[in-house]
Amino acid sequence: MKTEIYQNHCYYISSNKTIETISISKGDKKQNVYVYNYKGVSYRVFKSKEKMDRFWNGQGDEDLHFETEQELDEWLINAVTV
Repeated sequence: MKTEIYQNHCYYISSNKTIETISISKGDKKQNVYVYNYKGVSYRVFKSKEKMDRFWNGQGDEDLHFETEQELDEWLINAVTV
């Protein structure tokens, strides 16, 4: 079964810092994740908006962290949806 990945929204914090809302689906399973892209050298993945909000308030950490876009893409393609 093929994994489908869509960027639903991209919020620009600055020209090289973004928060992307990404939808991942495989068959009838679907989930959204939030990715903080820091200058293309750090990608922090949050599995819920609440977890991302806690991170911004200094009260939590990301679910996953990648140092390259390729690592992030590989995870997205192979992500198991809940």
